[in-house]
Amino acid sequence: MNRNPAGKNQYATCISADDLTLVEALTKYHRNKLTNNTTISRLLEAEYKIKMSPSTVKNRRKELGLKGSRGVMKTLDAGGKAQAEQLVLNEMSKDPAQRAGVRTIQARVAYHSSTHLARDFVSDVMHEHAEEGFDKREPTAKKINRVPKVPLGIHHRWAGDGHDKLYKIGFPIWAVVDDATGKYLDGWVVPSNRMANVVAYCFLLLVEKFGGIPTQFTTDCGSETTMLFGLMNALREIFHPESPLEELPAHIYLRSVHNISIERSWLRLRLDFGDNAVIFFNRGIEEGIYNPHDPDHYTLCQWLWPVLLRQELAEFLEFRNGAKMRKDKDKAGPSGISRDQAFTLYEDWGGQNFLMPVDVAVIREIKETMGGDGLLEFVSAEFASHAQEAYDSLHIKKLAFDNVWIVFSAMIPLLF
Repeated sequence: MNRNPAGKNQYATCISADDLTLVEALTKYHRNKLTNNTTISRLLEAEYKIKMSPSTVKNRRKELGLKGSRGVMKTLDAGGKAQAEQLVLNEMSKDPAQRAGVRTIQARVAYHSSTHLARDFVSDVMHEHAEEGFDKREPTAKKINRVPKVPLGIHHRWAGDGHDKLYKIGFPIWAVVDDATGKYLDGWVVPSNRMANVVAYCFLLLVEKFGGIPTQFTTDCGSETTMLFGLMNALREIFHPESPLEELPAHIYLRSVHNISIERSWLRLRLDFGDNAVIFFNRGIEEGIYNPHDPDHYTLCQWLWPVLLRQELAEFLEFRNGAKMRKDKDKAGPSGISRDQAFTLYEDWGGQNFLMPVDVAVIREIKETMGGDGLLEFVSAEFASHAQEAYDSLHIKKLAFDNVWIVFSAMIPLLF
């Protein structure tokens, strides 16, 4: 008896392995060390509207050569192991502060080279070449006690704050995370994270990005958040009067130690990004390349380094959101999966979507009235245009920490 005489199944259209959208999606998941075919199948449908069975996902990944660490390690010969070791060393060279542990280096190798290596292999390489790093990472620092929380769903609460560790080189950060999943919603390198209009503008960028506001926003109590406080309350009252502010405040102030969602995110940002950025920046001064007291040097630095830091911050946020969280069976809410997965497949852990839609056209009008994207720039539009032309003339493949001062030296005579 033929149970399916028509030969049709629920996956009506089966996309081939050379489809560009599918290649992009599977590569992204692979770089984030996601190998569960069932989960990938669900994410493809949720994020790309691609309906594909887990078995077909497995076949497509195989056709694209996307192997897990077990498959990779089985096929490595002596030459392959040397190349794999070099991948680990490459990531270690980007971390002169030696803040990244084995799991982080393993995840970075996957993210940057799409190669999954076994944890033991990465650990052996790190012990052989930088044993002292393990002593530096010994968890002896004072830590804030964790406060248990019960997350309800995505966009229920956003938590925002400024990260000041890069203020010492003149490039502070402001960022927002989703409270329930810990996902970075976005982050910005700004001229100052202590100015109310800059912080409020970043908030509006996020509202425009998602097309709505959270049920509640939390920050510490600083003068820089007063405008954000007013905007959040006004948007709730205008677009969602059915949710009285008296019953559930649109914005609440918390002490930094209690605004735990964003505060917990700063450690990895500093260890994986901030500390190394400061080291690379100071090398320019130590080697006599950059003189901060020279007006020409200072102006170019104020254009070039934000370009680099914004690029690196975006890469860090993408990497961090895609990295798997540790499994904690006693933790309410998501664990053992990436923040991206927890955010996209929120129903898996019992979450809901609490986003409150707003008219994005109104948000854009407010942004324009405030001054537009110029609020986030370090130099004038005129100089930025000239600097971009000079930079483009050098045909740089990619700006990075290890070549930024070389690029700086090449641009000085072109601009001044």
